[in-house]
Amino acid sequence: MYKIYQVAFTIYSWMLFVLLWIISTMTAAILSIDTKGKEKVFNTIERFFSCIAFRLMGIKVEIQGIENIPKDEAVVFISNHQSMLDIKLALAYIPTNFSFISKDTVFHIPILGAYMTASGHIPIQRGEDRKAYATLLTAIKNLTAKKKSLVVFPEGTRSEDGKLGEFKRGISMIILKSGRRVVPMAIYGSNQFMPKHSLLCCPGKRDIKIYFGRPLSFDSSRTDREYTIYVTNKLRDEVTGLLQT
Repeated sequence: MYKIYQVAFTIYSWMLFVLLWIISTMTAAILSIDTKGKEKVFNTIERFFSCIAFRLMGIKVEIQGIENIPKDEAVVFISNHQSMLDIKLALAYIPTNFSFISKDTVFHIPILGAYMTASGHIPIQRGEDRKAYATLLTAIKNLTAKKKSLVVFPEGTRSEDGKLGEFKRGISMIILKSGRRVVPMAIYGSNQFMPKHSLLCCPGKRDIKIYFGRPLSFDSSRTDREYTIYVTNKLRDEVTGLLQT
């Protein structure tokens, strides 16, 4: 009986996400006509509808450390990555406009790709170091020129077992070359509701916590290997500490 409920809830959840995403995209497209701040409109509307989706699904999200997010300052949020749900959680509960770095294949999907572009998210080609580095430079340009924050999952992919994986060293280059402060972020419980290798949600596990740490600053005049390794390890330690809160 539970399996039937689980299947029904999963179908309901996906239909809800897709329906509200379509409504939010259409709304943002209309409201952003002839406006310079198109990305901000898309981000704001998406945040509003993502919050509605979580409420309608009965997901309880506890936020801690929201006061640590600087106001009127573009920062780099670095977070662990446990589930597909993490992207929607970031969109819903980070109270500022930001861009994601996402696989370039997503941008080739009809409608979704147009939405990703209009929202200012950044495509990256995995496995090609030179093109990936060019993407990092684009991310840095967004941070400095548009004064827009960036959300990065330094593990590069979702965790297999919910445990924090190793961070890619490229995150340190984004931070050091942008000169921006970093806000560590940790998401706990999303993998229990939506596991990586399962098509079904777990409606009995709808409690999720999001932690924001205090902003960190680094010496942007240094980009040598030793220092980038230090920065990468420091960021991972901060996220680890938040997960153990």
